[in-house]
Amino acid sequence: MIQETKDKSLAQLFSGEHKITYHIPKYQREYIWKKDNWEALFDDVEESEGNHFLGSIICINTENDAMEDAKFELVDGQQRMTTISLLYLAVYKFLSDHLPENQQKEMFALWNLKNRILLESSNKPRLEPSYTNSNFEDYNYIFSKNIEEIRTLKAPKYIGNRQISRAFNYFIDRLYQVDENDTPIYTYQSAKNFLDKLNSSILVKIDVTTHDGAFTLFETLNNRGVPLSAIDLIKNKLLGALEKKGIETIDDNFDRWNGILANLTDNYKIQERFIRQFYNAFRLEESIKVNKKPKALRSNLIGIFEELINRDVSKIFDRLESASIIYSKNIQYETDDNSTELTRALRNLENVNGADAYMLLLFVEHKFEISELQKIELINLLCRYFIRRNVTDSPPTRDLTNYFMDIVEHIDSLETYNYENVKAILIQYGKPASNDVFEQKLNGNLYEENVGATRYILSSLELAQNNDREGYKNFYERSKNKFVWTIEHALPQGKNMKPHWVEMVADGDKEVANEIRESYVHKLGNLTLTGYNSQLSDMPLLDKQNKKDKQGNSIGFNNGLVLNEKLKDTPTWKKEHIQNRTETLVSKALEIFEL
Repeated sequence: MIQETKDKSLAQLFSGEHKITYHIPKYQREYIWKKDNWEALFDDVEESEGNHFLGSIICINTENDAMEDAKFELVDGQQRMTTISLLYLAVYKFLSDHLPENQQKEMFALWNLKNRILLESSNKPRLEPSYTNSNFEDYNYIFSKNIEEIRTLKAPKYIGNRQISRAFNYFIDRLYQVDENDTPIYTYQSAKNFLDKLNSSILVKIDVTTHDGAFTLFETLNNRGVPLSAIDLIKNKLLGALEKKGIETIDDNFDRWNGILANLTDNYKIQERFIRQFYNAFRLEESIKVNKKPKALRSNLIGIFEELINRDVSKIFDRLESASIIYSKNIQYETDDNSTELTRALRNLENVNGADAYMLLLFVEHKFEISELQKIELINLLCRYFIRRNVTDSPPTRDLTNYFMDIVEHIDSLETYNYENVKAILIQYGKPASNDVFEQKLNGNLYEENVGATRYILSSLELAQNNDREGYKNFYERSKNKFVWTIEHALPQGKNMKPHWVEMVADGDKEVANEIRESYVHKLGNLTLTGYNSQLSDMPLLDKQNKKDKQGNSIGFNNGLVLNEKLKDTPTWKKEHIQNRTETLVSKALEIFEL
């Protein structure tokens, strides 16, 4: 597996005497080192007396001569090697700008430095970064801008927002820094001394012959920089096993893996959730079941998939790929392929935070062929189940996954899909709270106990009563990462009630008004949906009703929502009004969310 392990100075690794290049394969993560990493590297070199140890790198090398005109595939160490090459370039830039006149010896030293980071034969950087997140374009543009022999490239869009550009600029700022007297900290000579220390710094270079061996070492040695995630480790094991068996090329398999991740969005939490739910949904199959692993947890996820990969890497790869396609349709639902009704149902499922429902949908859609109408019906059922759970906290969060695994197990016993049977299984093994408990919670201080559930209930009440299909509103729409529609308290929730509210609520008795506020302000009957919540705040009721924006649009209670019918015209708002509206809305909510 290991072909050669040697301590190498950076002067050797970036030798201008050989046509050595370092290629970062596309399956590597993007460049992610940050200021603390750059600062540590710069300070460690600067404060050393030379021969500073920088860690290790792992390369795949098929050449007989490990250092002769080789193109190394850098499997581990891309963050470190990319950073070192950018630091070299920054030093080259500084020395070029401060080169003494008519100093032939210094010009030769500068030429030698340039050839450490640039192939003289092609005028291309010696290191080829990954293409992820514009790494390749950013890196080559920075080189073209600072070495005149390279043809100037066009600046990539938003380059200044990415880490490669920031890393180079950090090193430039350090080298060109001045003290409190505006005196440069680095001179030409001190920068050369820094370069000598950099050249003598040591890396352990480990050459291996296969990707499989590289991935194994990668996991063992990767305790530096940003730790590998479970997804990274599973990917490494998968690609290594495929390479060992000679199944397609490493690039082809990586492209397939990237396709799976694309189906899951770039959100790591969703990717990991899918991996766990995949196992939990299909764990009863003989080809998937792992002994003594009845449930996938974050703590055992890697071990489970290590066994599945060792058992049949090709089969598990195929299953993950097909499952990710099903999963994608349920989490990336804003597509032209979905009907309006299906899109809204899936949006509701996302908004109700019914994560375990995705495991059930994955299983059902894998096992049965169900129509779109059947799917919408099932999703709506799951939404009703989860809003009741969110309001009552029953069953508790810690039990949900176990309950849904039981639900999946009993649905697996069905020969054909039948909604009523699935519903009965969900109610029996999902153990939702009773109607009495749900009603009690709805009548309580709902907003105080669960803001998210409150938004879902208010929006559901509005959409259930508003038959204007063309006027459909997405009450979860965001602008600048804030909700466009906000939850408004008719009776303001602030403790320091304005005199006009004290007068309306309690005939001027401030103590009684505060008692009413504390008891009723967060009840469902005192809540509604409006835009521009901060502008309504504690203004008088009449102003809240008739508030308009600069364009003349009603943004108060007279905003056209059915939810605001009792709020938009009422001349007063007292305890009894909140009680009556609460009873009305709770009654409608019980109908809408009936299981």
